[in-house]
Amino acid sequence: EVTYIDSNNNEKTIKLNKIEKNLTRALTSFGLLNHTKNEEDMHKMLNKNKNNDIHGLIMDQLTDVENTLVALEGFIAAATAEGATVEPLRALCKTVREKEHIADVSLRTMIEGLDGPFLPSTRSDLISIATSCDKIANKCEDVAKLMVYQRFFFPADCNASILEIVDITKKQFELLKSAVSQLFGKFNTLLKNHAILDDIRGLESQVDSVEETVYQQIFDMESLALSQKLQAVSFLDIICDISDVIENIADQIQIMLINRVV
Repeated sequence: EVTYIDSNNNEKTIKLNKIEKNLTRALTSFGLLNHTKNEEDMHKMLNKNKNNDIHGLIMDQLTDVENTLVALEGFIAAATAEGATVEPLRALCKTVREKEHIADVSLRTMIEGLDGPFLPSTRSDLISIATSCDKIANKCEDVAKLMVYQRFFFPADCNASILEIVDITKKQFELLKSAVSQLFGKFNTLLKNHAILDDIRGLESQVDSVEETVYQQIFDMESLALSQKLQAVSFLDIICDISDVIENIADQIQIMLINRVV
């Protein structure tokens, strides 16, 4: 079955048999069938429900996740400062956790708003992207609270690299927000040119490069016991996982785009 939005903005469903499906693919491959309408229908589905304003709800959720990431940046900056101690970090950790809670609430609000005339697959894709973004906020909270609970600080020689990783990750998320917004306002443009998704992946590769350097740096430190080295890289892993999640969401967006082309 194929569900679409017709010229009068009414949702219609038709059934295609196997021969019709194969014919559609064949005509498309030879350039004899223009699927611009398919793309326009997708754009309509993402913009039709003005009452729920799902675009605004999703962007609000992404902003709340971004605020959690910014709060983590402040926490890491304080934790890597010279002479840092645990007590001042407790208040900053509380801020991260509060921001994460706000992001949780906005996620639920967004999901509840998905009651408009969306195709099941579109609704599922949007929920998947939103819940994946929520994992970013969760990881931010995990880093802050575990560093406080364990009274952990990175070796001083690693601090600059840790700050660099967080900075690159923030830039990644800014690009991700823009890509998600384009799903609503510039869907056809994003479908034809997804360079922004490649840029997100490029930044993730930069994080990987810095991460590998820090790994080597930590395990080369003779002053640290093996248990201390393992603790340090476990926190490094969680921080770098945020970048991996952002890259995975970029992949989800590209898959969503591809699935809308017959």
